[in-house]
Amino acid sequence: MPRTYYGPAGENNSTYSNSGNANLGRWELGSYLILPDQRKYCFALNDGTVEVAGDLYQSVAGLSGHTNRAADVARAAGVALLSATLATTAAADDIYAEGIAHVNAAPGEGYSYRIRRANTVEAAHADAVATGVLTVNLQAGETVQIALTTASNITFTRNRFHQILLTAAPPTAGLAGVSPGVAAADRFYWSQVRGYAAVLADGTLLEGLPVMASIGTAGAVENMKRRVRTGGTVTVVGTTAGRYPLTDQDGGIVVGVLSDLTTSGTNIDISGGIAANAPLVGQCIKANATAEIALIDLQLSAS
Repeated sequence: MPRTYYGPAGENNSTYSNSGNANLGRWELGSYLILPDQRKYCFALNDGTVEVAGDLYQSVAGLSGHTNRAADVARAAGVALLSATLATTAAADDIYAEGIAHVNAAPGEGYSYRIRRANTVEAAHADAVATGVLTVNLQAGETVQIALTTASNITFTRNRFHQILLTAAPPTAGLAGVSPGVAAADRFYWSQVRGYAAVLADGTLLEGLPVMASIGTAGAVENMKRRVRTGGTVTVVGTTAGRYPLTDQDGGIVVGVLSDLTTSGTNIDISGGIAANAPLVGQCIKANATAEIALIDLQLSAS
């Protein structure tokens, strides 16, 4: 299981080779490294591209064909494995090592289980074809708590630090930290999740205020915003500034001030609701120009 290590300054810039298994590194994925100044990092494996210093990275997005899948056979309470029939997309050896399998439909609903680390090839699981059965071995000490039947549905989720990649704009999965330096493809390294970090800026950031993952520039952060979502059918037409009712993301009514109706016939869609549509990254400490590097106090959740 992930552990906490305390290291000297400079260890955060180290990278390590991949042993050849899906994600077998020197330490468990998500293990903490804490430096003397309390900057915190998590042990991660990058994907098949070179990491860029100062860029924000995310986890691999979940696969619909590996989500909400029916258990192929019944499993008694106390066994240390789970299995389900995939719908689409093959699963390579051990890609779910150190990840989570959770039961999302009864019987057994509400329980989650950690998948074994791949100390040897296929120790976590063998590969499975796109419509085949994926059978995962559970971490030592983890066993099925409520007996499963073929009515049980199982979802497989990778470890958040397995083969992490540059954030999409907006992100398509949970954030996995900021790269502290250049790392070659398919390398283990320390991804920063807490403390002061140099991060790519999208737009002019505001010092002292929160920033979120950019929804327009991959790998960057922007000022934290609430946005009216587009895509609905109700519009406001006209050129008169005024107050118009807006709904928040839970359906409640709030009041919005629209003051930019300067062109005759302008249509503004206000039916999409208001929401923060990218996750919080931290607080801006030192702003620089857009497309340059800012100093951010990272406040990302870790393993």
